[in-house]
Amino acid sequence: MDIGKSFNFVFEDKKGLEKVLIGGVLMFVPILGSILLLGYGIQLVRNVRNLDPEPLPEWDDWGQKIAEGFKLFIVYFLWSLPLIILSLLILIPIALGGNSDTGSAIASIFALCFGCFTLIYAIVVWLATPSITIKFAETGEFADGLKFVEILSFTKEHLGQILVVTIVSWLVYLLAGLLGSLLCLIGLFFTMFWASLVQYHMIGQIGLETTKPERPLETLSATEPAAELPESAETESDNE
Repeated sequence: MDIGKSFNFVFEDKKGLEKVLIGGVLMFVPILGSILLLGYGIQLVRNVRNLDPEPLPEWDDWGQKIAEGFKLFIVYFLWSLPLIILSLLILIPIALGGNSDTGSAIASIFALCFGCFTLIYAIVVWLATPSITIKFAETGEFADGLKFVEILSFTKEHLGQILVVTIVSWLVYLLAGLLGSLLCLIGLFFTMFWASLVQYHMIGQIGLETTKPERPLETLSATEPAAELPESAETESDNE
């Protein structure tokens, strides 16, 4: 994984500054702006995995960006739905327990049991998020983001890369927050958008070798054996 490339690719793009400014402005737009930025991130991941020399997407075809961003938002929500259910299972016994000692004891047991499940599942979803994004970006199809077994298997295979991306992303967002604070807080929107681009670029690099063909097409065609003539045809030509 080329982490340095993830930091520099925006500045190597001729329209990089312009694209960051547009993305930063969209961060001011509630809901719709967030969905649009999700769609933009999906296209960036897709371009990186397609080995595009200039992976930073153009700000065009907003309809597709909004559609894919909304799909990915729903995918994230469905992955997180068990967390919401588990949280309710913790809160309901606490609310029903009242002030009685028995109710408090039962509520504590429920909170302990479901709290452990919630923590474990939250970690799983947190680690699987890059894989969810990658699998969805491959086709843009809603169902591909919900292939739980395949996504969890991909996460396990690339766990080392995912941990690196997670740690570096956290540091990048911290740096972006500090720089944005120095720019009268308004700059925070633009620096945070740049940080998200760095993160998406690194996500696109996770498992990048899986998108490369095992053998180049030129090699396959060059080594393809020539078709042999049938024996009958060879015999007829000899007789002539």
